[in-house]
Amino acid sequence: MNLRNRLVAVALVACAANAWPINPADLATYVDGFVEGRMSDHGVVGATVSIVQGGRVVFAKGYGYDDLEAGRSVEADRSLFRPGSISKTFTWTAVMQLHERGLLDLEADVQQYVPDIELPRRFGKPITMLDLMAHKPGLEDSALGHLFEADAANVLPLADYLASHQPQQVRAPGTLASYSNYGSGIAGLIVANLSGQTFEDYIDEHVTGPIGMKHSTFREPRLSDQRAMPDALAADVSRGYIRIGADLESTDFVHIAQIAPAGGLSTTATDMGRWMLAHLGDGAYGGGRILEAETAQRMHSQQSTPHPLLPGAAHGFIETDVHGYRAYGHGGGTVHFLSDMVIIPEIDIGIFISTNTTNAGSELISEFARHVVKRYFPQGPNTLPVIEAADLDLQKYLGNYVFTRRSHSTVERFNMPMVQIGAAHGGRISFGNPARPYEAVAEDVFQSVDNPDLKLAFFAGDDGRMAGFYPPVAIMVAERAGTLDNPQMVFGWLFLAALVFLCVLIGAFLRRKRTGAQSAGERRAAWMVYLTATAWIITLAGIGVAFAQISTDVRNVFFDFPSQVFRMSLTAAIIATVLTAAAVLTMRPAIAGSSWSGMRRMRHILVIVVALVTVYVLYRLNAIGYHYF
Repeated sequence: MNLRNRLVAVALVACAANAWPINPADLATYVDGFVEGRMSDHGVVGATVSIVQGGRVVFAKGYGYDDLEAGRSVEADRSLFRPGSISKTFTWTAVMQLHERGLLDLEADVQQYVPDIELPRRFGKPITMLDLMAHKPGLEDSALGHLFEADAANVLPLADYLASHQPQQVRAPGTLASYSNYGSGIAGLIVANLSGQTFEDYIDEHVTGPIGMKHSTFREPRLSDQRAMPDALAADVSRGYIRIGADLESTDFVHIAQIAPAGGLSTTATDMGRWMLAHLGDGAYGGGRILEAETAQRMHSQQSTPHPLLPGAAHGFIETDVHGYRAYGHGGGTVHFLSDMVIIPEIDIGIFISTNTTNAGSELISEFARHVVKRYFPQGPNTLPVIEAADLDLQKYLGNYVFTRRSHSTVERFNMPMVQIGAAHGGRISFGNPARPYEAVAEDVFQSVDNPDLKLAFFAGDDGRMAGFYPPVAIMVAERAGTLDNPQMVFGWLFLAALVFLCVLIGAFLRRKRTGAQSAGERRAAWMVYLTATAWIITLAGIGVAFAQISTDVRNVFFDFPSQVFRMSLTAAIIATVLTAAAVLTMRPAIAGSSWSGMRRMRHILVIVVALVTVYVLYRLNAIGYHYF
């Protein structure tokens, strides 16, 4: 965009913000149609929305039910929803308060603030608060079986959880981003340590309290300590819902108090309106102040970006583009709730939406803010013009990539967040699920044709080959995928191996009466392969059943991981590995001095090779042994 066009765009923006306030009646009609239509289409049980502009809440409304069984409707000022990682913006605001008071240096080694927990320093570089705010502490990701708890009796204190569930550091701090709940938990513990209060008490007194967020809390029901939620609020928390096939099931309160700073908030839409107004107001709202104006402006400013043309990270908030405008905010998801919050100071607007239905909520919140802004404001200045792509070499971008947000040391490595860059019509690439076409807007930078807010920037490795790309949101990076980062390759091999082992047993059964005289060594070698094949079939069948359980009910991922079936599979894998080693040691009669035919010798060796490769694959996936929290 040239300077003249950009000045015109900025002028239009100023006009939109000051001369075109949103008409509340038209806004209500539009939001009702959007939300109710998508709720009906996708089976969402309940949703809550608030929109602010011009220093006030211009829209707040609940839709559907927060307790379907009781027939209780969602109310924007009463129903508490669980906005998940939007909670982090409260934690980072508390951090900025402590920085404002001179108690915390954002660029200092955070180890000094958490003396009871030894943080990793594998790469000889300390973790700073700025690293935590930008999701760059260099930590792997881990969530299964411990991030959420269904039973209040299993909820650990924050410090105990952080000490017992520390992920490994897999890259130097301050390098590639990888979204980290653990890092946000460390920030919350620092708030508690420096303030001398529990995290929950600090938030009540210094963050939500001053701006009148009386229906918001990080406390949770049924806890027996100081983190317990008051009964009056607990009664208004929405139930969570999930669709399993044609059935709709509800779940009681899901706990995350063990790492509350990362996602433990319960709140109403109207309280979230106050939160957005406080940040639009440079830290002040309704006579209360949570940050000095200078501190708030720094918090909202960009502290890092992976590429000059892409959004980056503010001081805890995540930058995005919304209809061409710079926004800061956060999304959030728990077991049942999905939420989004965007704040766009350029047009003085804040938008919050949350839904209580797994597997359907994403269809409701997806691009809601963009649709609202697009209806009432002209295109913002951050949309880039397409460049001539006739000579563009698309081949160097194509292929499989895997996100940095993944596990390296636990069996969660089975969860391979692989994405594909493909070729699209007209000299474009494709990305996403479903795949969207992207067109070139700068060297190694592409912009979505359907939604120009979404941009990708590729980067090369030392060999000049494209090593990865930065996605539209700067919370992780996509790196070139290896063979074992590809779920199709991994699960394809495991399926093939299971067929081979099954054929071994079928063949043994069919030959049981036709086998001629064999030496003791030959019989031993044959039986060792039969036992190995049996152990691997049990292992792989168990893994298949465990993944089927997860795929049918997402709650099993969090509440029942590793399941009994999966634990059995891990035990069987150890036995199968030992038997594979024994099969190798007894293989000599199959390759020298044996009465077996050449074909049988080849089959015997092939089966052992398949078993050895299977050991390697499962070892790389951390499935040989008990590698989980």
